[in-house]
Amino acid sequence: MDSFAWVNDLSDRLEEEGQQRLAYLIHDVPHQQFQGNHALVEALVPEALATARGLDIPWLDVYFKHWLCASRVARHHGEVQLGEVVSAYEGAHQEKTQGCPQSVCVTQDLVATYANVDGPGWANERLAACDETLARIDPSWGCFGCLSIERANAMGDQGQPREAVLYLKDQREQQRRAGEEVTTLFVTTEVEQWLAAGDAQTALKLLDDSEDDADEDDRREQSARLLQRCRALAMAGEPQAAWNLLPAFEDIEVADYVSWCRAAVMAARALPELNTPALGHAIWTTVEHLHTVGSHRLLIDLANAQAELALARQVPWLAAQAVARARHHVPLLREDFGAGDSVQKAAQALAGAAVPSAPRGPEELPGWLRTPEAEGLSNETVIQWLEQAHQALPEDEGLAMMLASALSNYGCHELARTRLQAMVLAAPQSVALQNHWFGLCFNADDLGAIDEQARRIEAAQPAMAAWYRARVAFKEARYAQVGPLVEQVLQHDPEAVPTRRLWADAAMQLKDFDTAMAQRRKVLEAEEAPAPNQRWDLLIAATAAQQWAEVRAQSRALEMELEAGPPEDEAVEEDWGLVYLRHDESGRERDVLARRTGPATARIVQPSPRGLPQRLGDWVVFEPKLAEQPPEDEEELRSYTRVFTEPVHVLQKGGHGPSYMIDGVHPGEERVSALRDALGEEGWSTWQYSNDNYRVTDPDASDEDGDEDGGDEDGDEDGDGDGEEGGLPGLYLAVTAPADVPPRVIAARVAVLCKGLQLCWSELARAAGEPTEWHEAMEARYDL
Repeated sequence: MDSFAWVNDLSDRLEEEGQQRLAYLIHDVPHQQFQGNHALVEALVPEALATARGLDIPWLDVYFKHWLCASRVARHHGEVQLGEVVSAYEGAHQEKTQGCPQSVCVTQDLVATYANVDGPGWANERLAACDETLARIDPSWGCFGCLSIERANAMGDQGQPREAVLYLKDQREQQRRAGEEVTTLFVTTEVEQWLAAGDAQTALKLLDDSEDDADEDDRREQSARLLQRCRALAMAGEPQAAWNLLPAFEDIEVADYVSWCRAAVMAARALPELNTPALGHAIWTTVEHLHTVGSHRLLIDLANAQAELALARQVPWLAAQAVARARHHVPLLREDFGAGDSVQKAAQALAGAAVPSAPRGPEELPGWLRTPEAEGLSNETVIQWLEQAHQALPEDEGLAMMLASALSNYGCHELARTRLQAMVLAAPQSVALQNHWFGLCFNADDLGAIDEQARRIEAAQPAMAAWYRARVAFKEARYAQVGPLVEQVLQHDPEAVPTRRLWADAAMQLKDFDTAMAQRRKVLEAEEAPAPNQRWDLLIAATAAQQWAEVRAQSRALEMELEAGPPEDEAVEEDWGLVYLRHDESGRERDVLARRTGPATARIVQPSPRGLPQRLGDWVVFEPKLAEQPPEDEEELRSYTRVFTEPVHVLQKGGHGPSYMIDGVHPGEERVSALRDALGEEGWSTWQYSNDNYRVTDPDASDEDGDEDGGDEDGDEDGDGDGEEGGLPGLYLAVTAPADVPPRVIAARVAVLCKGLQLCWSELARAAGEPTEWHEAMEARYDL
C-alpha cells in the first residue's frame, strides 16, 4: 500500500486551487526532517498546521503533527513532548482522521516517545502498542518496517537483544515475500541489538556486509552507521581506531549526541588518554539536553559515565553535578531496574575521591589565573580550583563572580547562579554584583529571573532596573515597551546616552524610522569622534525613513562618493553592481541576487520560487554587513559576488506576480534569446535557472543528440542537473509578469512563442485554467 498516495494527490489538487505554499510544505516538511534540519521543521509546521486547519483538511493535521513528533523523537524528546504526542495520537484516531495512513505513524511516534522517557520502564506497553497496530496492517505498508523496528527496540530494552535480531529477520522476510522493498534501517537496528548483546564482531561484520546496500543519501542512516562502527571498534579492543573515526562533537547534529557519547565513552574507558576535558564537556552538553527534554534513563546512564570519567580526570565538581542530575531523574523513571543503585555507587565513588590541590592559595588564585602561566588550562580544571577557593573564602565577591562566570561559560547556568545568589540578594546597591547577576541570567536565557531581580533592586537602583527590563522587552519582541523603559533610565541617569541605541533598534523593528533616526542622531551627537558603525546606524535608519539629505550627509562623513548633481533631498538610486542578500524564508536561508543602488539599498533582480513571496523588483533597505566572508584567494575573489544580510525594510514593492516555469529541451541559444526578448517586450521578466549541466532524457534520442550546446549563463544560477553527458540539453526558465497580468494572458503568449518547441509549462497552464495533459505527457517523456 502506498501510504503517501493521498499526499501526492492532495498536493496536486492544492496546486490547482492556488494553495502553492501548502502544497510545497506537504513535501518540504518531511524532506527537512529526513535531512536533519530540525529547527526548520519546528519553524514550518505551525504555519502548515494553521493553513491546513483554515482549509479544514484534518488528515493534514495528523500528517504534519507526525513529522514534528518524529523530528523531536530523533532529538530524544521524552517527557517534554509526551502530552503533545498523546494528544496527536488521540486526534489521529477520531472518526474524521482514523482513515489517514499517517495515523499509524503517530502510533510509532507515541511508542518512540515512551522509549525516550524510559525505554525499559515502558517496554511492555510499547510491545503491546506495536502488536496491536501491526495486526491492522500488512508488509505492503511503509509503516510495517518502522513499527517492526520499534518493537525490536522494545525487546532489546527488555534484555532480549538476540531475540530482537531474530524478530527483525522474520519481519524482513515477510516484506520480501510480499514483494516489498526492505528498509535499510533494519540493519542499523540489528547492529544496535548486537552491540547491546556485547557482540562487537558480529556488529562490525554486519556493517561491512551491508555497506553496498546502505542509502548514501540518507544522512541519518550514514551517521548512525558511522557512530555504531566507532562504538563497535572500541568494544572490540580498538579504541584509538574508534576515536580516529569519530567526528568532532561540534560538527554533529543534536540527534547524534547520545550515540556519539556512547562511542566516545567506550573508547575513553579502554584508553585513558582519550578521557579529555573536551569529552567531559561533550557529555555534559548531552546530559543537559536530555535533562531539558525529559529523557530520564538515557540521562542517568550518561551521567554515571560522566561521574566516572570526571573523577579519573580529577575534577570532582563535575562528577558531583553529574550525580546530582542523575539523582533528580531517578524518581521520574517508570521502573527503577537498578538505576537508583547505579547512582548510589557513583555517589559513593565521589565521596571517596581525593580533592586535587590548587597551584595557589585562595587569595592568590584569581590573580594567578590571569597570568600567562595559567594560559591553556582547561575550564573544568579552573572551575575545580575556583570552587575550592570559594569554599575557603565564601564572602569574596570578586572570587564568587569569577567562579560564576566560569561555570556559566561551561554551560552550568543553574550552578553559576547558586554561587552568587546570596550575595546578590544581600547587596542590591552593588552595581558590579547586579550587572554580573543579570549577565548570568541572560546567558541562561532566564528572562523571568531578570524581571524578578529588577523588582528587587528597583528602589536602590531604578535606572538599572529599567534598563534590564528594556533589554528583556526587546528580547521578547515587546518593542513598543522599550522606548518608555529607556526614557525611565534617562530620567534617573541622563548620561546613559548609549541606552538610546536599544530604543532605536526597537523603533527599527516597529518600522518607526523617524524615531530610530532621532535616537541614532542623539547617540552620534554625544560622541566627540563618532565611530563608523554609529554613522552607519544613522544612515540605515535615514534610508528607511527616506530622509535622503541625511543619507548623503552620513555618506560624505564615511567618505563614500555619491553621484554629483542631484539635490540633497533626492532619492539615492545608483548602480553599485550585483550583490546577494541572504533572506530567511521560514527558517531556511536563501541568497537572492540584487543590484545595489546605494550605500544601504538594492533592487532584487531574481524571482522567487513558487510557494514563496514574490520579491522580484523590490527596492529594499539592507544593513551592509557581510553574511559570509569573501574568499582570500585573489582569483576566486574576482568572480565572487558578496553576500549581505537580510533586508530590514522594503521601500517599494516590485509589483510582480508569481513565477511560472518553462521546462524541456533546449531549442538553441538563438531561439532562447528570441523567446526572452519577446517576453521582455511585454514588460515581463525571465530568469534562466539551467546551465550546461541540465540534461533531459528522451527514450527516442540518439547518442549524438547529447552533444548539442546547452543554455546560456547570462544571469543564470547553477542548474539542478546531474552533469551527465547523456540525454539532451535542457532549458529551465522562469517567466514573471506584473501582478495585474492574468495567467491566461501569460499562457497564451508563451504558447505562441514556444510553438513547435519541446517545452512545457504545466503550472502556468493549470493557473490559466487550461488542460494540462499535454504538459504532463511532456514531463513524463523527458523526465522533467
